[in-house]
Amino acid sequence: MKKTIQTKDFQKLAKSFDSFVKVRNYKSGKGRMYQNTLTEFLTWLEEIGITKIKDVTTKESLKYYEYLIARPKLRGEGTLSQQSIKFHLFVQGLFLVNLMENKEIENGYYIPAYSGGIQNPRNILSVEEIKVVYQNCENQMEKALLSVAYGCGLRRSEINALDLRDIQLNSGMLIVRSGKGSKRREVPMSDTVMKYLKKYILEERNQKLVGKSQMEEAFFINSKGKRATGENLNEILKKMIEQTQKYELIQKDITLHCLRHSIAYHLTENNAGIDFIRSFLGHSDINTTYIYAIKNKKRKPIVTF
Repeated sequence: MKKTIQTKDFQKLAKSFDSFVKVRNYKSGKGRMYQNTLTEFLTWLEEIGITKIKDVTTKESLKYYEYLIARPKLRGEGTLSQQSIKFHLFVQGLFLVNLMENKEIENGYYIPAYSGGIQNPRNILSVEEIKVVYQNCENQMEKALLSVAYGCGLRRSEINALDLRDIQLNSGMLIVRSGKGSKRREVPMSDTVMKYLKKYILEERNQKLVGKSQMEEAFFINSKGKRATGENLNEILKKMIEQTQKYELIQKDITLHCLRHSIAYHLTENNAGIDFIRSFLGHSDINTTYIYAIKNKKRKPIVTF
């Protein structure tokens, strides 16, 4: 039986969203899929007792994500396909953009990222868990890796390509020379991040180059004095997680990309401006950043650990 929206406020929002997607030509070839998908979300909110969109938080967003994973197909056996779940999350992102543009909400909420097998919410570390990982680092390279992956939100490929010249301690900026889409960006470093990167350079990186080529440009180098690969760096992170001896952390299967998701989530929770988050993460599409949407335009300090 097809569900209908009961709350007048939600009916109004659904009508506004219908106009929103029509104006942007999102509905081409999709019929009423956008509206039906939003209706399912809004009726789900009603069923759990939420009738005001301002009451929706990250907690409800993650619960809805879990609902989608377990939801049976309307036709046939089994649960929703990955493609269907991806579409549901995409519609939620568009709906959030619509809410922000119409000033229906003061603060946004996190929508789980999806990438070829959904990014499970459990793979986002809390600030306290980040602190635990840092406290169990055994050397300066581990601290530096945590600093650029979490503290600067870099992608694994960006960390791998990082050169010594890209760490500009005088200006407090980290330069990503070729990010996704070959785009250059400057990432502000907190005092904490700069402290750990400087210590790695002076106390460990330089030591690894003793008796080897001093011309190596890579920021992260292996024991042979050569550029560390992305696989090397993920292995180092895995070792760092195991050093915590925290079962709840180890079972999360944390990767460098999980740390990037974590800082995005924490920036959102701390009301960093949407423009800052977009620039910080290197998103070319504003809709991607709206997944971590918030209203406050004022730049806030990056979460430290």
